[in-house]
Amino acid sequence: MEKVRSGEAVNIKASTWNAFVDAANWVKEAKQNSSASGISAGLDVGIVRIKNGETTLYPRFSALVITGVCVTAETNEEEFASCPPVFEGLKMTTDREGKPYAILLEPIAAGEIGRAMILGVTPAKVIINSSDDDYAVPKAGSSAGALESSATGTARILWRAGGGGEQWCVLQLGGAGAGQAEDKALMCKVGSGSATAGYTVTVYPNGRSDEGGVEYSALLFLPDVALDSDIPSGTWIIGHKTAMASTGGSET
Repeated sequence: MEKVRSGEAVNIKASTWNAFVDAANWVKEAKQNSSASGISAGLDVGIVRIKNGETTLYPRFSALVITGVCVTAETNEEEFASCPPVFEGLKMTTDREGKPYAILLEPIAAGEIGRAMILGVTPAKVIINSSDDDYAVPKAGSSAGALESSATGTARILWRAGGGGEQWCVLQLGGAGAGQAEDKALMCKVGSGSATAGYTVTVYPNGRSDEGGVEYSALLFLPDVALDSDIPSGTWIIGHKTAMASTGGSET
């Protein structure tokens, strides 16, 4: 197709006119989709599809725990590798605490598939247990996917409407949570030991600047250190509880 000047006669073929109409309809539909649910459909990062595995409808902004994927590599490797995953979602229970979850961006009926957020910022209602809580987690046993406040978690409360009870909040999902206490990296000072037997260290939960304050002893294992490269006493290192056995406890 070629452009014409102002005032020139224009003869448009039916196929050309139909192409213009198709393009206009596509742009109109894209604009409607981008504002339909209050969250831009163009922001695909952090938005996934999830299947409601429960027997009742779960409302918008409720939470479902991710328990698996609907299509695995074993059942259909080509579809698993080439298509965005559809996650399986169930309500939070005590044995599912700590598992990843998603907040629904639309109501999803039992057995149906809809959109949910696992990373990003979204509004949601949260039961505020304490004004000091800075995070939100799915409430165990809730058949409506309710969220409640917590001292730790992966969904940070950026804003809340009130100080107690169920309140509208704005949550930041993923990447902003404190995680569980066991997930923290801690400053440690080596006392003695070896790569093969582990190192006796003094742990400073509040950081190196708190030396002589809150501290405790632990046994730290460093599997990535060469067996003939022992760490000198007095060396400061960063430890993690998955590689550390606290005094009086067992290895994890």
